[in-house]
Amino acid sequence: MPKAAELDFVVDVSPQFEEHANSAILRLQSLYPTCRFTWRDGGISISGSSDLSEERLRKDVLHAVYREKIYAETLTMRQALVAAVTS
Repeated sequence: MPKAAELDFVVDVSPQFEEHANSAILRLQSLYPTCRFTWRDGGISISGSSDLSEERLRKDVLHAVYREKIYAETLTMRQALVAAVTS
């Protein structure tokens, strides 16, 4: 098993995804409790220790932001679908 390494880097987030960063950070904090995620200058800053590589965490951060964007954009459609099925 890899040894935990100290991390301190920033994952840049494209402007069209910035509004979803806080939701992604909340999800990431629950997945990686030994890391600290904060919004800083157009990106998500990661610090703490983890046995995951920087590359893997970078991938997971970007995936979480993208997932939150898709969730927000499809929420109205999913609510309408549930309402139509349960009416």
